[in-house]
Amino acid sequence: MDGISKAARVGQMIIGVVYLVAGAMKVWEPVLFYWEAIPYAQILGVTEWETASSVAKAALVLGPIEFFLGWALLLNWQPRLCLPVATVLMAVFTALTAKAWHMGASIDCGCFGALVERGPREATIEDGAMLAVLLFAWWGMRRSANAAPVADRPNWWGAGGAPVWPLASRMVVGSLVVGLAVGGMRFFPELERITQSDLKSGVRLSGLALKGVDVDLLEGEYLIELFSPTCSHCKNAVPKMNVLAQDPQLPRLIALTSFAQDAPQMIDFKKQLQPRFDIATISITDFRRLTFGHGWPRLAYIADGVVQQVWESNYMPTQARLRKITGS
Repeated sequence: MDGISKAARVGQMIIGVVYLVAGAMKVWEPVLFYWEAIPYAQILGVTEWETASSVAKAALVLGPIEFFLGWALLLNWQPRLCLPVATVLMAVFTALTAKAWHMGASIDCGCFGALVERGPREATIEDGAMLAVLLFAWWGMRRSANAAPVADRPNWWGAGGAPVWPLASRMVVGSLVVGLAVGGMRFFPELERITQSDLKSGVRLSGLALKGVDVDLLEGEYLIELFSPTCSHCKNAVPKMNVLAQDPQLPRLIALTSFAQDAPQMIDFKKQLQPRFDIATISITDFRRLTFGHGWPRLAYIADGVVQQVWESNYMPTQARLRKITGS
């Protein structure tokens, strides 16, 4: 095999790792992926919530499929089938992120979802680059189709379209079965998280990327408030939140919103109400999954990333009550 064919095979393995990791994340955190898929359903013109929710649930099979394709590309299993499928799938991802970019949508994008935060512009560029690598790998696979594998050695270069090892078939097919099984076991017990929001007692707040505040919510105790700077109830709650924020016996209070730090609404909110607490920006997707079915403001007490208790706008706890709950 010549250097070009080998370079194409290396590109195939790199994209295989990308698919493998991306699929594993979706399988392990299906609820997060569900909420990330909702905006894409709406971008495609699905406006009714029930239909968008059904589309997002159907999209959960992408996790096991990506996990399967990752192993297939890495081990060169059935490249004549898996390379075209992986290429078409990446082309679909690129088209979706490009549409989101064109529409000016502010949503989480990219193969790795919540692990690596990407806007539509960055995701489109990255997906386009990976699509080019897949096309190159597909072309390289056709060049090496007539090459003979070296006997008694792993066929890492994919000569003749043969897999790396004779047992690759079992590994790849097994990965699909494992992906489906693990994804199902992780999703179905958590169905309530997609009907009653993802902010409830006992849930670990993973996948949150905060902008404007340098803090790790997975370590230590915090009070978090979900709010909007345009919400009258949220504005009315500021004096009480200021009291809680200035109480040294209570955990640090951090307010979360989907508005950018430099948004005019945020600037007016800070100027008029003088909040004494930190305000961080989270994605619209995360804000939606933490407030769905409840509205805002919402207040929660979390310890090491796990939600301990949640209060709604019509029943906020007193300062004394919070001290008792947090053990202050």
